Amino acid sequence: MQRRRPAGGNPANPFQHGRVATFTRNMEDRASPRSNTVIIIAMLTFLFGILYMEQNIFKADSNSNANALFVDQYKNMPDKSQPKVRGSATNASGNNLGQLGGGNKDIIPAAAQIQIVTKPKEDAKEHGGEIIDVHADKNATDLDNTADKSKETKELISKIRQEFYTRYGGEKEALEMLTRGIISASDTPEGLKKAIDHTAERIILARQNSREFVMSFGGYSVTVGRGNYYNQSYPFIMQKVLEPVFEAVDLKLVVRNSAIGGIPSFPYGWCLPNFLGSDSDVVSWDYGMNEGNAADAFESYMRHSISTLPKRPMMIMLDTKRPRVDMMKWYHKNGALLDSIAVGKGDAVKKTFLKMGVDDKKKPIGFRKWLEWGAPKGSPGQSNWHPKRMEHELIAWMIAMRFLDALDAAIGMLDNGIIVEGDDKHEKLPLLPPPISMQKYGSGPGSPTHLLYGISLGDVRDDAQVPWHMDPVSCRTSFLPNIQGGLAEIVVSGLADDVGDDLKSRDDSQYSSGWVVDVGKVERDTKRKVEKVGGLGYIDMKNALYGIPESGTLRLSLPHERPVHNHPHDQDSDMLARHWFDTLVFCEVNEKRGKDECTPQKDMAFIVGGVKSKAVQITNAAAYLKKSICINVDIPVDARVMVKDTGDEGTENVIVELTVDVSVSNKSVNRKNGACSISHVVWQSH
Repeated sequence: MQRRRPAGGNPANPFQHGRVATFTRNMEDRASPRSNTVIIIAMLTFLFGILYMEQNIFKADSNSNANALFVDQYKNMPDKSQPKVRGSATNASGNNLGQLGGGNKDIIPAAAQIQIVTKPKEDAKEHGGEIIDVHADKNATDLDNTADKSKETKELISKIRQEFYTRYGGEKEALEMLTRGIISASDTPEGLKKAIDHTAERIILARQNSREFVMSFGGYSVTVGRGNYYNQSYPFIMQKVLEPVFEAVDLKLVVRNSAIGGIPSFPYGWCLPNFLGSDSDVVSWDYGMNEGNAADAFESYMRHSISTLPKRPMMIMLDTKRPRVDMMKWYHKNGALLDSIAVGKGDAVKKTFLKMGVDDKKKPIGFRKWLEWGAPKGSPGQSNWHPKRMEHELIAWMIAMRFLDALDAAIGMLDNGIIVEGDDKHEKLPLLPPPISMQKYGSGPGSPTHLLYGISLGDVRDDAQVPWHMDPVSCRTSFLPNIQGGLAEIVVSGLADDVGDDLKSRDDSQYSSGWVVDVGKVERDTKRKVEKVGGLGYIDMKNALYGIPESGTLRLSLPHERPVHNHPHDQDSDMLARHWFDTLVFCEVNEKRGKDECTPQKDMAFIVGGVKSKAVQITNAAAYLKKSICINVDIPVDARVMVKDTGDEGTENVIVELTVDVSVSNKSVNRKNGACSISHVVWQSH
């Protein structure tokens, strides 16, 4: 059996280092002289067998990096969360992909009939939030007599690749299109291979630990699939292409499409566990339509994903604009990103294929009906800027080809009995490289660079390579889909009775009895149009808490969630809010309702920790169609927290919460012109 050490071991770079597994045996030959020659021969045979096994342990090459930033004294901090553990199972994978959008034939051939028998997990231990086999021999057990199974799985992968070539004009044309449509963060063949191996290691880790492999997609209406059915969006088509191969290696593939129409990457990026899930192996964002050409928001989104999500997930960016691609490449070069890709859309297609006349039968199957929507004609979202059904399939197939390469590599590793052990390069980073984008902005309440990019652990003027750190970020949001951390969790009082139906109009009497769970007029009107064509399967909804002066005070209680304070709190100053909390941000729904709509920083009042506070508009992030939607609420120096649990004799693990009272102070705010709204509450703690 071979063991794969993390392939990123430059000790000068904390983003690429791995815990070097050591394999030692302390053996002593305690045999006394014996006349029995047979016993001596047996002992020597045993010792030589041990030495032989030791010499055949696999040792992966280190991934050296000439651009190393820091020293290896900074170790990754394992996450304490416990992802869902899936039990072992015996799978017989033989299903086909069915129909896409009710019209297409099966898009790949039936999966090979492969059975994988997994070992019961009698011996397991907790490690980094996952269940690890103590003997680490799951792969070897699964692959007893595996030659035929491995061959069949590779044949399945080959058949899917051939289907890709057939769909898109033959092998040469399809591969050229794939080169245009998938941009790797690495510029060299060697770097590309290492990136694919990193993805393969993610797959092996999921399989070793009997958990699901989770791919979570965020973005705008493009990723939602507007104009088509939700299940025709590219994440789900990709899932159908890849699922048979994952099943063939006894691994469940989970795909989440958590995109929300008409939202920017922030405040979404502050709430990645809420929308994408803390168990994500792969995450994404769609920058192709609404956020211009700048890379600053993408840099912040990346920094939050690699420092907040436990698995330091692979990043897929649906966009090929040069500034953001260059940013992705820079973070790969310094080791913070391992296997990320940028993905194009229809612009990767050679135009001659789309201009082959009106006879679709002459076109490769992937380019037929290119101008047709998946949803009924006239459905909301059928605009020129949204991809049609076949373009979604193209995006899905291109991403799937990259993961087929990783699955192929993973099968090769499994064939060799490789086990990914001590894999901290697939854990979130406690330290980050210095940011590039924040050089454009000053620092202050309207530009909270610490919430976007983190804080330096030294004087950046003295050393441009000094590491950065991101204080823990907590989020509660009312937007859907929401996996965890709903806004209602922090509401103590002040809510009106919820009528339940999001599309039902609220009346003035409800707004006079408290803050109301509601949606904006544009959102409600759009969703009603969607309902007329059956809903199309969409699950996104921009719910928020809306208030006017008559709604009164909304009381919130924000928990200090991390890090734990393991020191005595016997001084009065220890109960000051700033001892626990760094930053407090409120965001409104991203909708334009006219010049007289509520302006949160002017029309809303905040009492934080019992002290009146003030708010400042955040101007360098969280904007949609040039409208800034988030405010930075000051935590006054004399604001105090409430103690919920004194912990262990008052010395550690104290549980505290920060009370925030919110009201509408401007008496002229009304529903007609636009009530005040709260959709996200974000805070940093230390």
